[in-house]
Amino acid sequence: MGVDEERERIRIKIMMELMSKAQQKASTRQDLTRDDVIRLIRQITRGDRAEEIINNALQLYGDTAVQVFRQLVELHLSGRLSELQDYELYQVLERVGLHVPIRTRIRIVRHGKEENIGSSDE
Repeated sequence: MGVDEERERIRIKIMMELMSKAQQKASTRQDLTRDDVIRLIRQITRGDRAEEIINNALQLYGDTAVQVFRQLVELHLSGRLSELQDYELYQVLERVGLHVPIRTRIRIVRHGKEENIGSSDE
């Protein structure tokens, strides 16, 4: 067996491995249903506001939000992303143009009592 034949055999072997990996990735991508993607994004996202951000994104943007979530889940499944904090998910959605409003509340506590902004005891 010559050097050229050995190189060709190795090249074909590597090419077959790459094609196999590409096919596995494609099948994994197609195997994830919408519900799977949502379930997995809920599992990998941590933080107090994660559930609210995911629910609001799904309500406002539907399938577009699912496509973004799918990309994040694929990064997680490939090992590039371990987990995601709620503020990171919010930033990702903002950067791709999906503004997700979250409910904010300002509380003023004086002497152990919660007060409204407009009230004063003076």
